[in-house]
Amino acid sequence: MGETLNQLADRYLNMMVEDYPGFATFLGIHEHDAELGKFTPDAMEAKYQRQQGLLKDLDAIELTGEGTDAAIDRAVLRATLKRGIFEHEVLRTHERMPGSYIGAALGGCNSLIVKEFAPIEERAVSLLGRMRGVPDVLSAIGQNCCDVPEVFATVGSQMAAGGVAFMNSVVPAVAESVPDLKADLLAAADKAAAAFNEAASLLAAMAECATEPFAIGQDSYDWLLRESHLLDFDGRELADMGREMVADTKQQISDLAREIDPDASWHEVMEELKADHPSKDGLKERYLSEMMRARDFVIEKELVTVPDGEKLDVIDTPVYIRAIIPYAAYMPPGPFEERQHGLFYVTPVDEHLSPDEQELQLRGHSIHTIPVVALHEGYPGHHLQLVRANACERRIRRLTWNTVFVEGWALYCEEMMKDVGFYRDPRTRLGQLKETLWRAARILVDTGLQTGEMSVEEGIEFMMTEVALERVNATAEVKRYAGHPTQPSSYMIGKRAIMSIREKYETAAADSFNLREFHDTLLDLGSLQPKLVEIALGMRSVDEIR
Repeated sequence: MGETLNQLADRYLNMMVEDYPGFATFLGIHEHDAELGKFTPDAMEAKYQRQQGLLKDLDAIELTGEGTDAAIDRAVLRATLKRGIFEHEVLRTHERMPGSYIGAALGGCNSLIVKEFAPIEERAVSLLGRMRGVPDVLSAIGQNCCDVPEVFATVGSQMAAGGVAFMNSVVPAVAESVPDLKADLLAAADKAAAAFNEAASLLAAMAECATEPFAIGQDSYDWLLRESHLLDFDGRELADMGREMVADTKQQISDLAREIDPDASWHEVMEELKADHPSKDGLKERYLSEMMRARDFVIEKELVTVPDGEKLDVIDTPVYIRAIIPYAAYMPPGPFEERQHGLFYVTPVDEHLSPDEQELQLRGHSIHTIPVVALHEGYPGHHLQLVRANACERRIRRLTWNTVFVEGWALYCEEMMKDVGFYRDPRTRLGQLKETLWRAARILVDTGLQTGEMSVEEGIEFMMTEVALERVNATAEVKRYAGHPTQPSSYMIGKRAIMSIREKYETAAADSFNLREFHDTLLDLGSLQPKLVEIALGMRSVDEIR
């Protein structure tokens, strides 16, 4: 008898756990918590070969009589493996994106601190092992990286500088709580900080002499849309959609701004709203209160079932990623973690900036947009969706997720919560429309950057003029877009797809349509590509993926 799909899924899981111990910790699998993994050229080639072997074996599996769910599972895993192979062969992320090594080192250490899956004494032992492995991981930058574009070198240098701060400020606080390991932790932190400092200098020097373009090109961008996200349109068609979305959203913003202040332009109204923000010391607390208000509203209005035992904590964004996370972000619990506790990151004001620059940062946290961000990241957005996905009974779907669905769901929630009366102030609705405009504009910047039609500086200027982002925040945003092709566009693509799916579902259900039932059914499928969602719900033929 040949290998079954579930057996191959187990092989995939074992491969990811062994090759990427930091990812294993995120998943909730802790056998390799003291390791960071190997990233030498030979190790990277071996990882690539293993993915190729898995894909070949996956395509050889017969699914006769297995049904729609099995066909969807295979399509999900195939898309995941194909993307990994494409990134190695074509995008060459292991050679062009040094930040991936810094992220592996810092993410692996940080997860042991912020995820309280075991007593701190146990996690500190693993943390010590990982910190001791940091110099080896960072040495892979010099061994692997070539043709590094300026923006990737700059982002990597900033992340490495964040690594120095992490080792000098975060680790000592942990060391105080474990006296028996304090000396060892501090010594390892010093060596790791030195390695990060060396990496920061190396990458800063790379940035100064870099000439390689960062754009992946039209063909590669179209490949990601078609093969990774399983979409039926290409980048040019997506850019056309983006222009329509920007124009339509701007019109809605102008109409509403005129109602709020007939004598001012929407830019002027928005600037006035941005001046109404919490103090820097009250920023995190404001997000927390709005997050809990959204959770209570979801439960009261029976919009989607909130699972028992989940929890979401609001904490400061880790220092090493603040350069590319200007506002807020979400870290979900792993699918194998017993405690489904997520982390809502809020980026604090940079104390090293001047008072005027700190004010500019705070203007990105208007009290009229914080409710929208809080529901997007928390309830019923990312946290609720991903906790539900973690409980999916289909093994493969607990190990993979598609950004079009994940980001689309959270943006869909922003609009859905408007429809059910969550926004009590027209200025909050204006803030929500501004957030929508921001996501629509991302499509134009994303496609422009990756096809080489837009530079990083042009992208920054575009986000400042079209979406009224502050320069410091626009810079962080666009630098992130450059390294994550199609992800910035995922929000509006996914929202549009989910709204279409809901319309079809509602039409079929007619008078029996129930919003909570639809949301529960949708989320229990896992974080699938929209095309696979439609197949699972009987809206498209399974023959499209067999």
